[in-house]
Amino acid sequence: MDGDERNHARRLAAWRDDPGSSAILTDIDGTLAPIVPTPDMAEVPAELKKLLRRLSEAYLLVAGISGRKTEDARKLVGLEDIVYFGNHGFEILRDGEIEVITEALPYLEKVQELEQRARDELGPLGAFVEEKGITASIHYRNVPKEIGERCVELVNAEGERLGLRITVGRGVVEARPPIRADKGTAVRRLVEEYGPRRATFLGDDTTDLDAFRELEKLREEGVLEEILRVGVASEEGPPEIETEADLTVDGVEGVGEVLRMLAEEN
Repeated sequence: MDGDERNHARRLAAWRDDPGSSAILTDIDGTLAPIVPTPDMAEVPAELKKLLRRLSEAYLLVAGISGRKTEDARKLVGLEDIVYFGNHGFEILRDGEIEVITEALPYLEKVQELEQRARDELGPLGAFVEEKGITASIHYRNVPKEIGERCVELVNAEGERLGLRITVGRGVVEARPPIRADKGTAVRRLVEEYGPRRATFLGDDTTDLDAFRELEKLREEGVLEEILRVGVASEEGPPEIETEADLTVDGVEGVGEVLRMLAEEN
């Protein structure tokens, strides 16, 4: 363990001593669950589920912030007692109820139109079009490179025509309403509602950078006293995940190490 790692270990030990003032916020796919060819194949390892359960019993807040629908995120993690913010910040699930951001609802039909176009033209080529409601995700991890490029090209063109916001991640291109709702706004809402003194976010992909940057803003504003941005390194992830992170770990196994440090009993 080098100097930086020892320093982070000491910081996490301090969080562990005061869990009632700390929030653990995490991405799911690529962070808690290894990346797989299609979303329906993903699994969160049993050990991580056990750790998250222990953490949720002790810490002020444990939340999964995902690009998936909130219900799908809950099914994947398999825990009822944590908060789920899904569809990149467009909907939240807690206490058994889903709340969709009202500003996004007028764009539902446009998202569905793009989704149908993708299903008609890209589905036969092997792309997987995920049904997500207020956002649309077209996965091209399991198709040849030229088909992946076609997916990005079509969704970009349709997104521009329909006035939607388009983002490209690890083997996926996504369309969503053009309003500010992302993992960063999800982080801000949770921090402002639950009032932790310190918060961490763990993530691996482009959309997780919004969460990293919002945590920094919350610290600069004095809303948070301390933050820890944990980047999950991968060959396919954006380089900014490592350059903007306070701590970088290797894959889901590294995430498990961080969660164990947060959960360890004195």
